[in-house]
Amino acid sequence: MWNNITRSDLDALIEYLSEEDPRLTQGGQVAAFEAEWSEWLGVKYSVYVNSGSSANLITLAVLRHQTGLGDLIVPPLTWVSDITATLVNGFTPVFVDIDPRTLALASGPTLNKINDATRGVFITHVQGLNGLSDELLDGLERRNIPLIEDVCESHGAMFKNRKLGTFGLMSNFSFYYAHHMSTIEGGMVCTDDEDLYQMLRMYRSHGMVRESTNPKTRLQYQVSNPDLNPDFIFAFPGYNVRNSELGAVIGRTLSQQSYLLENSALDF
Repeated sequence: MWNNITRSDLDALIEYLSEEDPRLTQGGQVAAFEAEWSEWLGVKYSVYVNSGSSANLITLAVLRHQTGLGDLIVPPLTWVSDITATLVNGFTPVFVDIDPRTLALASGPTLNKINDATRGVFITHVQGLNGLSDELLDGLERRNIPLIEDVCESHGAMFKNRKLGTFGLMSNFSFYYAHHMSTIEGGMVCTDDEDLYQMLRMYRSHGMVRESTNPKTRLQYQVSNPDLNPDFIFAFPGYNVRNSELGAVIGRTLSQQSYLLENSALDF
């Protein structure tokens, strides 16, 4: 693997740093990158964090809040952070073997393993391959079992004319050095669920209510805690896994290039 941060990426970063007073910590560039990534992927909401491992961590923290503790079906072929996030969040990992054709969870055995203790299925799309099948998606829907997609190695891969990362309740991406695109370090959590999005934003930054972009959500906590300063209400035992404006500048440069390339290919 060689450095995939190009000269044009660095030029965009230098241009940003040359501004009179460039903000470095999370701000407008992060918000813009999240919006552009959501549009490219085809989801409503994205939350930029400091690594794919952190994306795993807060995704499962939010799932735990929604479902309670129990079993989480996971593959034996994945990166270690999927399993550590499972353990740290109190889920019991239940390993199911992979399909040798897709290198992802085998659909039939996964569905057969589901029981009353199952709280979700955490699938990994390995090395650019799609791990989904109609059998798996239909079976999970019938059983009302949430799907979490690890797409850290498969940016842009498709299933049935939709990008991976748009099928599950939440999905995770990594922008590490060795992946399809890099923001030096970085990750993203994506979802179409507005309530989960607000929770993910809070978990990313210490559990702070002020991180929510929904006025109703903030008001709810303020009314419930009238003696507290509204800027310092902590709703969840969250983390500090924010990323910087610098990573977002590089990410925006790359995502815009990807968008142009995709559209040029479609036009061709």
